Formats: sequence, structure tokens, C-alpha cells
Amino acid sequence: MTSTFLSAFGALTDSNISMVMLLVKATIILLVALGITLSMQRASAGARHLVWLVTVAALLLVPALTAWAPIPVRMLPAQPVSTPTAAPSARTETSSIPATEKNAGVAVPNTVTDAVASPGSIEKSSAFGAMNAISILLLIWAAVLVVIAASLGYSALVVRRIVNRARPLDTEGWLTPLWEVSDRLSLDEPPRLLRSEDAKMPFACGLFTPTIVLPAECDGWSLDRRRAVLLHELAHVRRHDLVGHTMGRVACAVYWFHPLVWTAAKQLRSESERACDDLALSCGGRATDYAEHLLDIVTSVRRDATPSVALAMARRKEFEGRMLAILDPELIHSSPSRRQSAALIGSLALISIVVGAAAPARRAQDGAQATVAAPQVKATDLPAKAVDKGYPDSREILGGWDAETSPQTVTNKNQQTATKISERTSAKISEQVSTNISGPFAAAISSAISSSAAIASAATSSALRELLTKGDPQKAGRDSDERPVLLARILASEPNASLRRIAAWGLADHAHKQVAAEALATALRRDSDPSVREMAAWALADANRSGTAVDALVAALRGDANVRVREISAWSLGHVGGRSSSVSDALGAALSDANVGVRRRAAWALGNADLRQAPPALIALLRDPNSEMRELAAWALYQIEDPAAIPALDAALRAESDKNLQIAYIRALAAIGERSVDALKGLLESKDPEIKAIAIRALAGGNATGPWPWPWPEPRPFPD
Repeated sequence: MTSTFLSAFGALTDSNISMVMLLVKATIILLVALGITLSMQRASAGARHLVWLVTVAALLLVPALTAWAPIPVRMLPAQPVSTPTAAPSARTETSSIPATEKNAGVAVPNTVTDAVASPGSIEKSSAFGAMNAISILLLIWAAVLVVIAASLGYSALVVRRIVNRARPLDTEGWLTPLWEVSDRLSLDEPPRLLRSEDAKMPFACGLFTPTIVLPAECDGWSLDRRRAVLLHELAHVRRHDLVGHTMGRVACAVYWFHPLVWTAAKQLRSESERACDDLALSCGGRATDYAEHLLDIVTSVRRDATPSVALAMARRKEFEGRMLAILDPELIHSSPSRRQSAALIGSLALISIVVGAAAPARRAQDGAQATVAAPQVKATDLPAKAVDKGYPDSREILGGWDAETSPQTVTNKNQQTATKISERTSAKISEQVSTNISGPFAAAISSAISSSAAIASAATSSALRELLTKGDPQKAGRDSDERPVLLARILASEPNASLRRIAAWGLADHAHKQVAAEALATALRRDSDPSVREMAAWALADANRSGTAVDALVAALRGDANVRVREISAWSLGHVGGRSSSVSDALGAALSDANVGVRRRAAWALGNADLRQAPPALIALLRDPNSEMRELAAWALYQIEDPAAIPALDAALRAESDKNLQIAYIRALAAIGERSVDALKGLLESKDPEIKAIAIRALAGGNATGPWPWPWPEPRPFPD
């Protein structure tokens, strides 16, 4: 009975053990991720989101890792072998049986069918029954997978129908906060903004075309609420959370039977929402105001019917935890740095690779038994693929191969250089892990990195050889890009102004190249159409402090007759100008421009140009009769941190009656540092508790006063 069970298990192992191992690997990865996130409860939500994102990606890659780069783990029973000892002849003639036994009615066994075939039939029957059970389980798994996939497809169709029936929000009341938030989050292009009668809750959708859908109630929202909602939804776009959300849904469809996978997908979504809340708060929003807007939106929706493939702004089930996280001043609301993210992702990826690539293998036979059982096989008798890929135990099978000519020896020689590089890289990553990750899992992560270095050396050697011999094809493709030359030619010679404007817009992506910068500078100086000059000034903002771009923008700011061209030129100088005196002088002179838009853009550019000294005209702007200009001047001085502005800020603080402007002046003084102490001491006796509190924060130094609140710095303008 025992031998029959082992034989059936062996038959199942050969064909289905990989399925069991996939389940075990997925469980190990999920448990490791769960333990890591439990040890990171006081860390930022963005860091925990990275853990779950890498975990979900690893779950989807485990089957490929197992098939692509298996690491043999000798854990299965050894293959039973037969010895070459002489066996008795199985075929016996019935004529040799005594006649008395025939006549007595004794059952005579048919030795061919009963004595030999019966044990094999039992083994095959057991294996066949087990295979039928596996087939049924596979059929059930596939059926549920199809149902979940169909549900996701239906949700995608519902989202598409909502988007197609919605109307765009293209009024100034929506476009202005949309551009402001997009600029604050450093988005190259704002997503589509739609209003839908079918939506009850704001949500983000669209993997390839990001879209924000707002309910019909958004018409009555205040400007602050519009900004708060756009902050959260555009944070999803900035963080590419829709990709992670989709991966989580796919993982749930594939591993629908595994409860920890559903937990991982839920945690992935929950942490992405909290990370977006943290990003919104780090952009200057007040926690109490943001929480109030979120509470009003959630309580106003009785039944949320947002499709599952979209990211709704809030759900009732997870709302309480988010509110507590938003209002808790002890929690870390900042996003992890690039260095921390790289260390976290790299270490988790290495752990997942090691776990996912592990493959069960049979144990080796004993020496004496292997000598008796293993037949002598020549190299020519083996399949070519077995020799090329160096399967486990290939040297034992080949036996007579010379050590210098075996595939394993040749591979080791080719991998020496890659191993050294891999070890150095592993040591550096381990150092980063120990620096950025603390807790009980740091040692385990470092150990996994060290063990995976040898595994990765073979792939590293071939990749390095290919890179050194062939070079970087993507870089070669960029160097041979002819678009800047063609667009520059169109901008210089095309008679149609609309086409020249399109060419100037296209050159923005190539403004760092000399040919594009020169073409745009020439158009800004000489083109007869104001819209083309405006677009050329807009594109030159990406010229990376090119002297050609700076000279053209300064000339346009000083002498162009068109107001929009001067506005855009001032804005572009805030990006491309640097600390040159010509830029500072031109922007300072623009503060006296007759147009308030030009003055406003010039003040913003001065604060964004990384200057060391504030122009006298900017300091004088603190006495401007326009309160918006005074606040913008305070922000610019807050950015420049010039001690020469302290007397003017102190005088403006004493003369100002607007409380918000007083706070702005205090923030500017706090940014300057210890030299502003005399100007801040008198505020400690203020009867206004808010003024007194921010003065104490200012004296505390650092970032105690928090980020600069509304109004935000000038967003990237969109040429008309």
C-alpha cells in the first residue's frame, strides 16, 4: 500500500508539483510583505504602498520566474531505480503446471497479465484518479477566473460609457485650479476633466489617457473644494496609481482562491489613497480643511456606484482610518525619497526573485546505488538542449566528460567578471538597505541580497557583454533624431502662422538642443505673428539655461509690444534664467510694467529663478497698493532668503492690517534665519494666538512654519 501511494505521488509530482510550489511561493511572498508593513506602521503611506506594489507585481511574475530561471532545491524523493540483478522469467507455460492442480480447480495465475501487469495497473489507476481531481480543480479555477475577468471587463465598459456621456469642464473656474494643481504636482500635461450626471463620487480612470470625472454637484463647489478634490485625484495621476490598482485586480483574478491576495489588493488601494492624502497635505493644504472637504463629499453620497476599475476619491469602509491619518500630527506625511524608494524596491524585488525562482528537484542517489542504477550514456545520446542549458546532474549523467570541456566549467569561466560586479553591486545595495530600512527585516533583506548576487551573475555577464559590444540603441536613436532640424526649418520658412506655431510647440521637447534653441530664439525676436512669438517664448522655458534662450527672452520682456509675449517671456525666465544679472535686471524692470499680468509673472519669476539677492524693485513691491502683488512679493522674498529684505519686511509687517499678509511676511522672515530674530521678537507678545503661534514656529527654524499656503506660485501657462 505504501509503495503504491509513493508511486502515485511520484506521478503527480512530475506533472503538477509546480502548481503547488506556485501557491507556496505566493504565500511566502505575501507573508513577508505583511510582516514588513506591520513593522512600518509609523512610516509614510507611500513607503507601505511601495511594499504592496512590489508584492503584487511579484505575484504576477512568479510563474515566469519559475519557468525562466529555476534554482534547484533538492527536496523531493529520489527517483526509484531498478537494479540489473537477474529476475526470474515472468512467462511460465501452463503446461509445466501439474495436471493435478489443473484438475483440482486451483486458480492458475497468468503470469504475464497478473504477476507483472497488476501492480502497474494499480499505480496507473491511482495516478489517473489523482489527475482527474487536478483537472477538476483546474476547471473550477479557470471558470472563476473567467467570471472575475468578465466582471472587470464590464466595469471597464461602464467607465467608458460614463466618460463618453460626460461633458468637459473647460471654463476658467475649473481650468485655473486644474493648471495650478498640475503645475504644483509637476505634471507635464493635465488630465482630462469631465463632469458626469452618472457619477456620484469623483474618480480617476484611464490607464493610457488619464481622466478625472466629477459628479454634477461639482457646479456648486467652492474654489477651495475644487482645489482639494483636484489635488487628490491628480495625485493618483502623478503616482500612476491606476497601474497598481489594475495589477491588484488582475492578481485577485488569478489568485482568487487565496485570501491573502485579496488582502494585499485591499491594502494596496488603501495605502495609495493615504499616500495621495499625504501628497495633498505636503502641497500646502491644511489638514483640517482637507478633512472637512473629504467628509462632506463622503457623507453626501449615500450609495457609491463607482466601477471597480476606477479609483474613487473615498469609500465609506476605509474613510475612518484615512481621517485619523490626516489629522494625526505625529504621522509622517512626506513621500519616501528616491534613494529610499530605490532601496526598498530593490531589496523586495531581490527577495521575490529568490523565492519565485526556487524550483523543487529530486535528491541525488546514494553513491553505491547510483553506480548500479545509472546507465552509461554518451554525450551524443543526450538531447542538444540538455547539454546547452546545463541541466542539473548533467555532469553525473555524462560521466566521461573532461572537466575543462564541460558546459558548467565553461560557464563558470565566462561568469568571473560578472560575479565580481554583482558582488560589488550587492554590497552597495545592502549598505543602502541598512541605511534606509530598519527593523527586524533588515537582516533578512540583506541576506537575500547577498545570496541572490551569485544567482544573477550569469544573466549579468551576458547583459554586460551585449551592452559593451553593441552600445545603447536607445541613445543612438535619440542622437539620430531629425525632428528638431525639420521643425526648426518649418518654424523659419513656413508661410502659414498656425503651422509655425505648431512647430514651435513641438520644439519644446528639444529646446535643450542648440538647433532648437536657436530656431525658437530667432522666432521670438523676428516672427511677425504674436501667437508664434508667444509659443516660442513658452517653449524656451525648457532650454536648460541656454545663453541663446536667455538673451531672446530678456529682449522680448523688455521690448515686445504684445502683452502675452511679455508675460510668457517673464514666466520662462523664471525657469531658464538662473542667477545672471541680465535676468535679474530685466525681471526687476518688468515689475514697473503697465500690465498687472506682466508684473505678476515677473515677481513670480524672481522667486523661482534661484537668485541670491533680491532686486530693489522686488523689495519695493511690498508697498504696492495691490494686496495680491504684496503677497506675491512676500513669497518671492521667502524663496530668495535675502537678509537685505528684513527691514522692508519688518516695516510691511507693522503697517499691514490683513492677517493673511502678516502671516506671509512672518514666513518670509522665518526663511531668512537668525538675522530676522529682532523682527520676530515683538510678535511673541501678540494678542492674536495664530500670529503668536506662527512667530514661535518661525523662531524654531527649519520648516516649522510648514509649506507656503495659497496662493500657489505661478502655474505653467497654456498659450492661447
